[in-house]
Amino acid sequence: RNLISQETFKFHFKNLRYAKGRKDTFLCYEVTRKDCDSPVSLHHGVFKNKDNIHAEICFLYWFHDKVLKVLSPREEFKITWYMSWSPCFECAEQVLRFLATHHNLSLDIFSSRLYNIRDPENQQNLCRLVQEGAQVAAMDLYEFKKCWKKFVDNGGRRFRPWKKLLTNFRYQDSKLQEIL
Repeated sequence: RNLISQETFKFHFKNLRYAKGRKDTFLCYEVTRKDCDSPVSLHHGVFKNKDNIHAEICFLYWFHDKVLKVLSPREEFKITWYMSWSPCFECAEQVLRFLATHHNLSLDIFSSRLYNIRDPENQQNLCRLVQEGAQVAAMDLYEFKKCWKKFVDNGGRRFRPWKKLLTNFRYQDSKLQEIL
């Protein structure tokens, strides 16, 4: 299983308004098949930026090369991302192209922080992702707990929210709602 350390999670997923020194993006993912009204988990794991390739693109390469070939185009699948940063303009463009060619896939993106939210191109592509059917949302306490349980080498410890997690969630969520 591909897990991240508790320290890595707390540092990179902390939903600060100004996240200095956090240049890497971590993407925790789950791929499920919609099967008889209850999703069936097929794959889950973690990607991070590698060799100047953003985590979203690493996921798309992996998904195309390893997973897509064995999935039935007649079945529906859901991809859920829990990200330390929302997608940048270029990554959102590639995700949009990917979704446009795979109509049996849906994508939910939960981000701890919004990447470069003052940039109009980033704002535009977040809107385009939603217009194309992706769900884009800020991570709230529920998503942080889910990530901690499924993607963090937590040693059996429960998730302990950091100070201002809910305040920072409300800030990230309000900025995202303004954009959308």
